Amino acid sequence: MTSIGNIFQQNNPYEKFVQQLVQLESRTKFQLQQQQSTHRERKTALGEVSSVISKFNSKLDELNQPSNNAFSPLKTSSSNEQVVRVHSADGITRPSVYNITIDRLASRDTALSSVIQGDAFDLAAAGPGQVTITIGDKTETLTIATQIEDDEGNMVTKNNLEIMEAFAAQIAEHFGEEAQANVFRVNSEQVQLSVQSLQTGSEHALSFSGASGALAAIVNGTGESDGMTRLVPQEELDARFTIDGVTFERSSNMIDDAITGLRFEMMRPSELSEQMSAQRDIEVARENVNEFISAFNEINKTIRDRTFVDAENDRRGALQNMRSIRNLTLNLRQTGLQAMEGVEEGQLSSLSEMGIGFEKDGTMRVEDSALLNEMLETRPDEVALFFSSEDSPIARMKEQTESYTQSNTGIIASLKQGIDQQIDRLDNRIAAQNRYLEHYEERQREQFRILQAVIDEGEQQYSQVMNFMGRMGMY
Repeated sequence: MTSIGNIFQQNNPYEKFVQQLVQLESRTKFQLQQQQSTHRERKTALGEVSSVISKFNSKLDELNQPSNNAFSPLKTSSSNEQVVRVHSADGITRPSVYNITIDRLASRDTALSSVIQGDAFDLAAAGPGQVTITIGDKTETLTIATQIEDDEGNMVTKNNLEIMEAFAAQIAEHFGEEAQANVFRVNSEQVQLSVQSLQTGSEHALSFSGASGALAAIVNGTGESDGMTRLVPQEELDARFTIDGVTFERSSNMIDDAITGLRFEMMRPSELSEQMSAQRDIEVARENVNEFISAFNEINKTIRDRTFVDAENDRRGALQNMRSIRNLTLNLRQTGLQAMEGVEEGQLSSLSEMGIGFEKDGTMRVEDSALLNEMLETRPDEVALFFSSEDSPIARMKEQTESYTQSNTGIIASLKQGIDQQIDRLDNRIAAQNRYLEHYEERQREQFRILQAVIDEGEQQYSQVMNFMGRMGMY
């Protein structure tokens, strides 16, 4: 016969009962956690709204940067890129065409020594050498020995090749960024030193002075050699070119100071005149307008996605109860439909006049692409003024959106602060619930422990009765 105590001991039911009772008692905690989750979801949604608003404002700042020429960008071209290439026209504000003729390019200064016998000892005979070299604003004095110690400790005289190589190594060590030096084997017996500046023009020409000994023999020559000669005459190292009748000379073939705002590179001389031009780039201007529209629509979509109400399916956005957020898209659209104040008759005054309108859901779109292109091509200054003027609807849009994203006093910051306070209060209530449930669980365990003790005592008494009855032969 199975006793009541055995049933409890075999199935251990009180632990399951304790957990079920605690679970039932946790309903308040679960409700608080759900509220906390909802608040955190709202805070995340507010962060997403703040992000797209900041992106919109950054786009407006970018479009209004004068140096960007957002609504009148220029694209550059050359009539012959084998002669001249235009790299940028960032500082030019109007379409322009320039005629250029290139007489000569800027060259790197190259000095060549005489061709001499490599294994001869002509240079060493002149004794140890010294020379002062100046390249640009750098000056160094180099010294070359004519003898070297061999492996046995004996002093051995260097031949012409070894002295030239030592000189080239000294130049590389002291002028690694300004010049290069190489010793070429002209044939099986003769060698020649070449020293070349690494930058073009007379500003970086090679200058040798105070040469003595073996280096004087290389630089100035001896009775049997003419010394170093130049591939390009010193007076012809600079580029020479003419733009619209004005003649220029520059040390570089990359020019950025002849025409303000225009940067171009000369590729080769040409007797014929070529053209460099900067023309309006409507595609880039349209792209800038499209990016403004996209940034606006991202605000509109983000807010609508987070404030929707679907009563039929009982679905709601995280911010559906925040009227100040929900109304922003409506206010922005109403502002965008307004005209700019204080404009002269016939001057661009609204988005609609450049072919931009709104859908019923607040989405901004280009309604007349041809009209927008025409405005950008023929009246870009008015478009730029419309976006930058303090009296324009664009400026009012920016004021509205900035009121939401100010770091401490903005609408979103205030809403987040309120949510944080509610989350903190819920944290405290949840912590209190956890403490209560711990005590509640302990009390339930104690009650079941007492119940088990009663059952154990009853089981013991039952066993004693059964034993007695057995001894009495009652069963």
